[in-house]
Amino acid sequence: MEVQNEIVGNHPKNGVFFDWVECQDTKCTDTKRHRHLLEKAENRQVAIETVARWLVEYHLSKGKKRLLCKKKKILRKYEFEEYARSLRIFPNTDKTKKGNLGEVILTEYLSEVSGIEVLIFKLHYNPNVDQSMKGDDVLLVDETKILLGESKFRSTPSKKAIEEASYLMNNTLALPISLGFIADRLFEQEQDELAEKILEIQYNLSKENFDIKNIAFLLSTKLVKDHVERNMNSNNKDFLFISLGIDNPVEFMELAFSRAKQILIEVAVDES
Repeated sequence: MEVQNEIVGNHPKNGVFFDWVECQDTKCTDTKRHRHLLEKAENRQVAIETVARWLVEYHLSKGKKRLLCKKKKILRKYEFEEYARSLRIFPNTDKTKKGNLGEVILTEYLSEVSGIEVLIFKLHYNPNVDQSMKGDDVLLVDETKILLGESKFRSTPSKKAIEEASYLMNNTLALPISLGFIADRLFEQEQDELAEKILEIQYNLSKENFDIKNIAFLLSTKLVKDHVERNMNSNNKDFLFISLGIDNPVEFMELAFSRAKQILIEVAVDES
């Protein structure tokens, strides 16, 4: 089994990630473990539509969704659209949009290849939509494995970008800091049994040899592969670097968020 498959799982054989990107698992060394995802330009529009729907799912809490559906019934079209904008579901700041996009794509990819379910959409609980949230960028956990991800978005790749994405996990296994946050949200949703399992995992992290994998993710241009190949240098055997190279990543981001705002209105229309 290739190291990349052992750490996170096999690249999908169907679905959006199969259609949108080609997987290139490069040759591993003692200090480099890299999976490169290369965009298939002909399927870019399909990816934008899918990512836009993920952005809605990750940003729009159930409470605000219910409120939008309620307001749609009593407001005229333009009043409703103005009201929906006032709720500030999505960030306006460029830095936060880039960060959120990377986190959402990495979360969906890791969940798909590992089979680990996303338990909590942390952006539902962000008190300031224009600032990034504290804690782990991406954290997927089940009873046997933890995937801890650090995500970066760069308009152009560089050695510095590789170092920044790798900083927390380059030479020492990084441990999750957001398990308690996940458990609290599960308790709020009255999923007590699952919340207790998460807290039990947190309690035993330092006592048991739990399977934890560290993943750095960099979304940038199609030059990103070469930068990772030249500059990744990690002694952490449980660390995988995943790069995603696409044409004009800033344009992709803007189109995805623009479409997400349209979908937000459509969701309320469909469910009103």
